[in-house]
Amino acid sequence: IGRSGSREVVLELLRDGDVTSTLADRLWDEFRQVADSSAATGEEWNTKFSEKGQFDMTFGTMDIFFGGLEGLIGSPSVHVLAAMRAEHSDAPDSTIKWTTGNYGVETTARTEWCFVYSPEEGPEQVGLTSWPTETKNADEHKRRKPRDRSALNDILGDLNRKLKDLNQVELDVTELLGAVLYTGPMFEKYNTVNRGGALNTEQPEF
Repeated sequence: IGRSGSREVVLELLRDGDVTSTLADRLWDEFRQVADSSAATGEEWNTKFSEKGQFDMTFGTMDIFFGGLEGLIGSPSVHVLAAMRAEHSDAPDSTIKWTTGNYGVETTARTEWCFVYSPEEGPEQVGLTSWPTETKNADEHKRRKPRDRSALNDILGDLNRKLKDLNQVELDVTELLGAVLYTGPMFEKYNTVNRGGALNTEQPEF
């Protein structure tokens, strides 16, 4: 239709299929269900659609807002790669295990750093016989697998070629490592800080 049809053809198809009438019926049914619902207030509607794991957002002061991330976690090091390695491998929480809520991966920050940065050395470098993997919500053939440095370099090269074609600033390896780490279990730890978890006394121990 997009190549040889026209707006009139589309309009005629919609008319022949009585789409307007069908849509009106569906909407009217939904409107009546909302009107007849016992959840009469906004608070009740929120509870109705909240999952068991709902939580309260953490709010800070204006000083915290204007302080940004540096006010919470300090200024970044100019030695980015060394700082990333230290924060993941040598921090007080680097060896504390936790299990992700989405895919059930039991891991640590140090393990995740090695999984992304030095997978060629194997899980033995963190005292394991195999890398942590998904235990739910992922078929076996879709479970994560480590990428060696060559594979990461190929990804970085491909991304930078595309960025260059768009006249955009190219990525360096630390940015790629950060992105790969974020798409794994580490997103939970990162978001604990980025979403205000550092101010919440009930935040997870990890």
